[in-house]
Amino acid sequence: MINPSNNLKQFTTYAFYEIDRAKEEAIKRGFKIIDFGVGDPTEPLFEGAIKALQEGAVKHARSGYPSYIGMKVLREKYSEWLKRRFNIYVDYDEQITITAGAKEAIFHFPLAFLNTGDYALIPSIGYPPYKTGTVFAGGIPVFYKLSEKNDFLPNVDEIEEKIKEFKKVKLIYLNYPNNPTSKVAGKKVYEEIIEIARDKDIIVASDECYSEIYFDEKPYSILNFSDDWSNLIVFNSLSKRSNATGLRVGFVFGGKEIIKYFRMLKMQIDSGIPNAIQEAAIAALDDERHVEENRKLYRTKRDILIKTLRSLDIKYYAESTFYVWAKLSNNSMETAKKILELDKERKIGINVTPSKMLCLDPNEDINTYARFALVPSVDDIKLACEILINSKWI
Repeated sequence: MINPSNNLKQFTTYAFYEIDRAKEEAIKRGFKIIDFGVGDPTEPLFEGAIKALQEGAVKHARSGYPSYIGMKVLREKYSEWLKRRFNIYVDYDEQITITAGAKEAIFHFPLAFLNTGDYALIPSIGYPPYKTGTVFAGGIPVFYKLSEKNDFLPNVDEIEEKIKEFKKVKLIYLNYPNNPTSKVAGKKVYEEIIEIARDKDIIVASDECYSEIYFDEKPYSILNFSDDWSNLIVFNSLSKRSNATGLRVGFVFGGKEIIKYFRMLKMQIDSGIPNAIQEAAIAALDDERHVEENRKLYRTKRDILIKTLRSLDIKYYAESTFYVWAKLSNNSMETAKKILELDKERKIGINVTPSKMLCLDPNEDINTYARFALVPSVDDIKLACEILINSKWI
């Protein structure tokens, strides 16, 4: 009999299975599903990146294996972009490495720094690879709460208490702009976490993959708030910025020693990302117009949806990212199933992600929120809003 490893056994139950099965049944019954569920952009990849990808395939036809750390020209280009965007200088030679998207980088990162039994502080709701990567590295996840009471920001007192209680905390994950709550962190949050972590020699890993989807003030990077990056590392990518989830281009940058050891790890895992894809990444970084157009489109979509939520007296958060985090008056899991077949006459349903599916802490029951990903078309969002207003679902 073939059995999975003990680590894998912990994740063999797919959290989205129940909703996915209900969605499949609705589709079988002939329903059109307006899908706010998965956070995967449906707008096309930037045309300049497509052209560069095609030309890159020819240019690198005999290039062989790509660089483990990314082409020099791409790392230079990203350093220039960071200077323009965040007004920080990041050395392309020693402080930036290119990965196959941010997901694999976040998953693999703990392997370079955690020993068996070490702890990682992880937000109670958020991106699953913070937890899975920690577990597969032999680490132990410890969760800090992201609650409405604290505006979905880390409670610094709780962080300090966790560090005192769990003596071997080696890593703290932050994610702002935040998935799923859309919240943006300010100077105070970053400075306090940096101070606590530096005093205890803890690495702070900041997931900033939604930094380019904002509606008011530009979000900061954690690197804006310290001159000493020795324990700071940032993950970013092109996926959301350039509708490039299919390219798989991620950027890891920060402290020199952290990058050095992470590069050593990556050399054991893969052989870099294809040069032609890196050419597409260079073209995408050279153009801000398509990013601005993306932001305008997401603002339009957001405004349509939140107008509807306001009319239904539903509290929501929609500061940044392409998510709207809505607080429901009842069980979001049951609501999500119900609205999959909401308009029975026209056979139109709506798919959202219940908060339970985004809860990383098994001891915390977060089940009164729903995440709307603003990836359907404007017309489909308008249609969904019409159905939500005219149907009895709350």
